[in-house]
Amino acid sequence: MKLRLPTLAIAVAGLALAAPAQAQAQAQFIPGTSPIDMSAQTRALTSSIINRNALGAAARRSAGPRVSPTFRPAPGGASGAPSDARFPFQASPALREQVMNDFINRARRSNPEAAKAVAAEFRRPAFQQSFADAVRLYGFSPDDAADVMAVYLVTGWEIVHGTDANPAALRAVRRQVAAQMAGNAALRDPTTRARFAEELKIITTLFGGNVENAKREGAAAQFAAGVAAHYRQTTNQDLQTLRLTAQGFSDG
Repeated sequence: MKLRLPTLAIAVAGLALAAPAQAQAQAQFIPGTSPIDMSAQTRALTSSIINRNALGAAARRSAGPRVSPTFRPAPGGASGAPSDARFPFQASPALREQVMNDFINRARRSNPEAAKAVAAEFRRPAFQQSFADAVRLYGFSPDDAADVMAVYLVTGWEIVHGTDANPAALRAVRRQVAAQMAGNAALRDPTTRARFAEELKIITTLFGGNVENAKREGAAAQFAAGVAAHYRQTTNQDLQTLRLTAQGFSDG
């Protein structure tokens, strides 16, 4: 798949954050700590949508008779069966500004200079358009929360594995995500969906837009490890062990 996100003008070294002294001296980019920290609401929604069993189970169900009988459906009423349900939202400029301000304020608490760099990049008018153009290449909408979350997950998987996913896999992940969202009462509110998705856009673009920076600075392995740590913290999933196929994510 590989989202064609613009490379951000944020030096990977400039995003070294709260980490052991040795890592700081090496100026490593360490996702999983601020300014990549999620808001409490987004973290809660993400972990409730993506639990330890849900993604792999949906892939196994779609594979036909070889379904594992030990799968436990996700809480909240979601069956785990892939879904084409839509989760549209409309984010006003004011809401987007508030989400961005909250994100930057969290970053500022641990690294003011990194926060300043992030603010400069993401407040450019081109940010929203760049993300929209990238996801529309794959038939996705920047204004659908399930589409945005699928892109967030697949972008992380691509970085961790150092390879591109195909469009069929992205669509399959979107259907897995939608199945889990359907059982989440909080996401029935369009404003909640908007805040959630707008924050995921920022994080996805920060990751995807810094891949080339990490390679150029000789920090690709550290960057990938940090991205993997971020997803373990926010989804309880280890992207390093998840398989991604035309049926979506599978844990086996």
